[in-house]
Amino acid sequence: MELASLLRPLGMAAGPAAVLALVLLVGGLVTAGDADPATSPLYTASAALMLVALLGIGAAAMTALARLREAGRGVPGPAIGIVGTVLVAGGGWAGLFVLPALAKEAPEVLEMGLQSVVVGYIASYLVFTVGWAWTGVALIRARLVPTWLGIVVTVGGAVAFVPGPTAFRLLVISVAASLLARRLAVPVPAVRAPQPA
Repeated sequence: MELASLLRPLGMAAGPAAVLALVLLVGGLVTAGDADPATSPLYTASAALMLVALLGIGAAAMTALARLREAGRGVPGPAIGIVGTVLVAGGGWAGLFVLPALAKEAPEVLEMGLQSVVVGYIASYLVFTVGWAWTGVALIRARLVPTWLGIVVTVGGAVAFVPGPTAFRLLVISVAASLLARRLAVPVPAVRAPQPA
């Protein structure tokens, strides 16, 4: 089985997973009442769906990297985008599995190390933003996507750096990743050499 056949469906799942994660997040916030929204099962389901969306975003970055290489273009943007996506997914994993356990079992440890966690999240999103903004520009310059889609990718990368819940921040880039996965699966037309007259 070819890698591209696995990446396309995963990339196309990013947008729907992020939209559903956003719906569940809002539902968790609405139904939480006075309780901590982070303890809501809807919040937990939202965080899990965001990990699925991040897998799709990473798959779209890998596809963009492969297509830019095929086109003979540089690939630092998608490579940085992949690293940033892995870092953000690591933060999502920690937020879903590690931090709740620490908050329950050893809250003093969490309070002592909170500054380093915040710095790590900021650095992760900074790498993510730079990688995706660069990827959008590279895809436009290589003419692998329509200009509007490259702009959506670039803006989606930039919006991810804006403070807020992950489901809000990653919504635009998740939808862009789904569109990229669909668009980049179409073969690039071969450029024909001019024929002698």
